[in-house]
This record gives sequence, C-alpha cells and structure tokens, in this order.
Amino acid sequence: MPGRFLPHLEKILVPLGKDGSSEALLNFLVCMLKGLPRGLVKKVYLVHVVSSDALKKASRRDLRLEALIQESHLLKSLYEEYLRQEAEPFLRAAEERIKKDLPDLEIEKVVLRGEPPVEIVRFALENHCGAEIIARRARSSLSELVLGSCTQALLHRPGEHTTYVVGKLFTENGSCDSPKILVCLDGSPYAQKALEEAAGVALLWKAREIVLFHVVNFLPELERRRPEESDAILVKAEDFLREAGVESRISKKLALGSPAEEIIKEAELGRYDLVFLGRRGRGHLQELLFGSVSGKVLHRLISPTLVVVNRS
Repeated sequence: MPGRFLPHLEKILVPLGKDGSSEALLNFLVCMLKGLPRGLVKKVYLVHVVSSDALKKASRRDLRLEALIQESHLLKSLYEEYLRQEAEPFLRAAEERIKKDLPDLEIEKVVLRGEPPVEIVRFALENHCGAEIIARRARSSLSELVLGSCTQALLHRPGEHTTYVVGKLFTENGSCDSPKILVCLDGSPYAQKALEEAAGVALLWKAREIVLFHVVNFLPELERRRPEESDAILVKAEDFLREAGVESRISKKLALGSPAEEIIKEAELGRYDLVFLGRRGRGHLQELLFGSVSGKVLHRLISPTLVVVNRS
C-alpha cells in the first residue's frame, strides 16, 4: 500500500502565486493523488502570500514609505481590497480546479501577509506539513541565498518533509500518464528514504518504469566503495521495491563521475518525469560553502520534477 511509505502526505502545502505557475502545481497535485487510498491525505493547504510588492502592483502605487508603517490605514485598506478582488477569487478558482477531480479532498484556503519565504515556512512548521509542491525558480545558488526564494526556504526548513519541485516537462504537457522514475542511490540512509518515497509514489501513480541509479565518484579519495558494493546497492534497492509490491519495470544503471553532474545528465537525457534524491539536512549556508548533490541538482535540473526527500 502507498500509505506505508507516504505518511507525510497527510498534510500537503501548495504555495500559489500569481506568476503563472499555479496551474502546473494544481495539475501535478491532482495527477499524483488521483489513485490515493481513502484517508491518506488529511488536508491540502492552498497558501497565497500577499507581499508589499503584490499590493504595489495591484494598486499601481509606490508604497515604500507606507511599508515603513506596517499598520497604516492605506496599507490596511489596500490589503482588504486585494483580498476581495484578487486573493479570494484566485484561491476559490484553485479549489474548484482540484475538487473537479478530487471532490472528497479536504482543502483549506489560506491567505498570509508578509514576505513569502518567511511566511510560508512559518506556516509549514506551525501546521506540521509533511510535503510541499512548489514551482522552481531559475536563479543561481548565490542569488537565492541573497534574495531568498520560497523554493529554497521550504527545502531547507527543519524537520522531515518532502519537497516536490515541479519541472518543465510536466508544466508544458500536464500529462497524468504513468511516470518514468529515476531514483538516485548512494548507499546512505538518506537515499534509502528517497527509495521508500519513490516506492510509494510508484504504487500510487502506477509508474511505467523505475531506473535505479548509482554514481561511482571518479575521485578515489571520496569513493572507497568496491565495484561489487556498488552493484549490491542497486540489487538491494530492486529487491526492496519488489517486496513492497511495485510491479513497474525496473532497471539498474551505474555511472562513473561527479554524482551531481551524472545525475543531471541522466535525468535530462533520459526524459524522466520524476527524479528522487535523498538530502542529509545541511543548512543553506553549509550547502553553499561545502556543496551538496541535491543543491547542485536543484539549481540545474530543469525538465523532470525533482523530489527531494529531507530526512534528518
């Protein structure tokens, strides 16, 4: 049963902005959950954050001075007007889109006010959301550190959760066809958690193919694993999937090189729908200074939907 591997889907957070990405996020949610067992998902939060920039665009006014006084009469008035004319109709339409295919799904529409990365992470933590479905942003790691983004903020938030970063392939075609899945394995507990997540999604979404992928690092000092140990990682993973009841076609692939580079190359050239990665829970600054496979892949993988399994 998918629920065995996906208990964190009880509460799903879907941040929605008026930037054109909402339709893809809602379509992805519907596709993934169409075959869900009853009771697996307790609630989906559709969250829209009203920032000062949003009020500025809606009112076509320069609010820099007003922003210094958060509770000014003008800001309150503009916020209430934005709620009535923009935010509430926007979220109502999003709810109707989901209910068309998933009428029994419990949905809560939430409007927050402030800086989107800060408010969305706070909401996710306070409401114990175990998964988020978000849109990627084409920024460099340095600009995301300086400017901030909802994607990075949610990815690096504390606790165990899974981040689904919807990719270009799904955004363009929106197909609910059985997905082709790539699972990246390195023998670590974090990769095992990604494999478990992939097993649940494969059962839920009836995957047509799963490729188990391991990269042997070309730097000898970083990779002390013997060839037979690399093979064993993939064989063990396949056995796990079969014991879990996955009936999809499964294949195993080894590559030699830099893990991040080889994952990106395989994921893009292989036309995968979903790519699963485990993440060890480093902070954002640590990842920038020391690097991480998941961080590099996130910034450069465009086509597939990336599933980052954050397990501490």
